[in-house]
Parts: sequence; C-alpha cells; structure tokens
Amino acid sequence: MNRIFAWMMAAILSCSTAVFASCVSADNPVDKPSQDEKNADRAAIEKVLSERLAETAQDARLESALRYTRSLSEFLSTLDENAIKVDLGTFVATVVSKGKPVEMSSLSAQDKQAVEKCMKDQFKMSNYDLSNLESFVQIDAHETLNKFHLTLENDKCTFTEDAEKFTVEIVKSATGRIKFQADFGSGNDDICIFLTRVGDAVPLALQVPKSFNVSLTTPKGHVMNSVINLSSTATSSYVSIPGDDWKVGAVLTATVNGRYNTIAAHMSNSKSSKYTDDYINSDEFTQLREMGTFFSAAYEGMRFVKSKTIQEFSVTLDDDFVISGSVDDIAKSMLALSHLSQLHGTNPGFYAVDTYTQELNKYVHFTFHQKSTNITAQGSLLTIMKGSKNEYQPGVALTFKGEAMPQCMYENLSEEDLANYNKIVQNLSELVNEGNTIIEKFSSKIKTIASAFKI
Repeated sequence: MNRIFAWMMAAILSCSTAVFASCVSADNPVDKPSQDEKNADRAAIEKVLSERLAETAQDARLESALRYTRSLSEFLSTLDENAIKVDLGTFVATVVSKGKPVEMSSLSAQDKQAVEKCMKDQFKMSNYDLSNLESFVQIDAHETLNKFHLTLENDKCTFTEDAEKFTVEIVKSATGRIKFQADFGSGNDDICIFLTRVGDAVPLALQVPKSFNVSLTTPKGHVMNSVINLSSTATSSYVSIPGDDWKVGAVLTATVNGRYNTIAAHMSNSKSSKYTDDYINSDEFTQLREMGTFFSAAYEGMRFVKSKTIQEFSVTLDDDFVISGSVDDIAKSMLALSHLSQLHGTNPGFYAVDTYTQELNKYVHFTFHQKSTNITAQGSLLTIMKGSKNEYQPGVALTFKGEAMPQCMYENLSEEDLANYNKIVQNLSELVNEGNTIIEKFSSKIKTIASAFKI
C-alpha cells in the first residue's frame, strides 16, 4: 500500500460536487461512535486511511503535479493548431498510403454486415452510399503506426519513420520534454476498429491487438506505464465502438521516488441498453453542455457512445483496494452531478442537495473491498454538513459487515485527519481547476485539428 491510495480515497471522500453523496437526515445526524464501539472492520480501514492522509498531506507530488499542469497549460497556449492540422493531414495521408485496401466483395456475409453497420453508426452513411462503397482501407497498427515518431516543437509538427514504437514527443524546452509512446504489439489476435475518414476519402479501419502498452515520461523523468486490453463479443472482427459489446481494461503503474504504484481499472459496454437520439438530445440533457468543460465532454461522449448503462466497473489500487460497481443510467447520473456542481459554494440547504444525492443513489451502486484483510463494505450516498457553515455537500458512506446503518467516512475523521484531508483537498481542487483549463484549451485546439477528419 502507498500514498496513491490516499489520493484516491481523498477524491472519493471529498465533499466537492464532483464526487458521490449520501442520505442522512438534516435533523438527525449520525453520532460518531467511540473507538470501543466501532465495528472492527471499520476501525481497521480508518486506521489505514489516517496513516495515508498523514503521508499524503506531506507529499510534495501534488504541488509538483500542479506546477507540471500549469506548465502544460502554458505550452498548449503556444501551439498553432492550424499549422499542426496541415502537418497531421500529411501524416495521416502517409499512414493511409501504407494501408491495405479491402474490397467489400471479399468479405464474408457476417463481416460485410458488421462493416456496413459501422459505416451507418460512425459516418451516418445511407444505404445508397453503402451500395456505392467498393472498398475501405485497413491499417495494421503494428506494421504501420509503430514506425512513426511525431515531435511537437515551436508550433511545428514533424514526423519521422525511424521509431521502434509509436511516439509523440512534446518539446517545451531542452529539459521539458513529455514523451508518449504506444507499442501496438505483435499484430496477432487483432480486432479492427473504424476510427475516421479524411475529408470524403474512404473510411479507415485500424487493426489493433487485443493488448498493447503505453507509457508517458514526465519532464522530471518519471515514467508511467499502462497496459490496455480490448475485447469485443461482436461476431465479426470489425467493431463499431458505439454499436458493439466491448470491454476495456487498463493497468497503470509508476515508480516515483523509489515507490511502486499501481491502479487497475476496467469497464464494459453492452448494446442491449442504449439511449435514443430523442432521449439524449432532450432539453433536459443538452443543458449539460452549459455546465462546464467536464459535463460538456460527458454529454458529447454519451451522444457518441449512446450506452445507457455501465454494467460493471472496478478500480484496483496497489492490488489490494478494490472499488467496484455499476451505473444504471449514465445520463441521469451526470445530470444529478451537474446540478450538484451548480449548487457547490452557494451554501445550499439540506433538501436542495439531497434531491440530487438521492438521484445518484438511485443509479450508482458500488462496494469497497480490501483483499489483504478480506474486508468488504457496501457503499451508499449521503448528504452531510461540512464544518460549522451549515453548508450541505455530498459525501460517501460505507456500511461494514454487522453494521445496521451507513456511516460517512468524512464525519468519522479525527481533527488531525481533517486537517490533513483539507490540505489534500485544497491541492486537489487547484489541480482540478488547472486540469479544466487544460481541457478547455485542448478541446478548442483539437476541434480545429479534427475538422480535417470525420471521427
């Protein structure tokens, strides 16, 4: 176990509007049990949490991450997206020229049906357009993309074909280089995913292995590695992300200051439960676009994927702590979160907050489990009062074995733990604000760059 656990728990326990909530009465708050009265499982978890809060409050990596985030924000401001758009167009043309043309007439009936479904889902192609489509281009990620090294420097995007892995390197200064690499594997056991069209050119299908590696090197020389696993239950090897059953798993590892950190996560999608266009484009949900960068991005993602549920998700920290659950209605949950975001900082009353807390409670289900001790707690969502300001906020509650009622973890913190927690949350809040600035700048520039493509 290490400090990354405390970071995650701080985010989960945070009383900010970006996190889950609870259901306690404003007039009948839960009293703190004495140490002797506490459930043994709860006491064990709270002891670990207290230790991690103390460590993380003294950890300089949050401040370091904040400086790095600001530096990246400054770099994004200097990028000339129009110049990069031209250069990337040349890059994509080079990639396409090395692709393999696939004749529609050569496909099996099953694959042809899958490809046509991809075209309709992804590009809104009509039956008439499909009848005139004779071929598409298939790109082998291992054979083609692994050859390229893209460098973004001085408003320029240059690429060479001498890389051992697909590499994107952002050069801010001689000592400020950020390198992203992806190794698309051996080319075996592939699935084909339709990604884009360039102008009105033929569609492209990217052929990727079911598992590949990515890494990111920070300006300080720290390396974060990830293994991403893709799988699909589609009967064809050709997959349309909005339309087929699929699963994505990722394991992120990093060694920082001699300490080894891991986070594992997976998520699945099912074609059995989808939003209709009328549902997701209703006035109720389109207001998400006006509620900040995060919710605008969430809305666009829901429009693209149209998945109504997340059947299963889990996050594993340091191969010991597992947070797992499901979401019954993504759009309803995001809408409740967006309303809580609007209330944050306005000194809202209990019922104003609890209305949306209970909406989240209805759709979001999760459990907390520590593998090393086999301790499990059922998660639920509560509305709590923070401090003495009579301000109500969301917070997470856990119910351990043998307990009759959920208890909010935040309300059980000692004064020392609260001080450490508040310091961490302040740093995290600043980091989130800077992250939003980066997303806004990145989104603005990527829209210009992406205008050359149909994604």
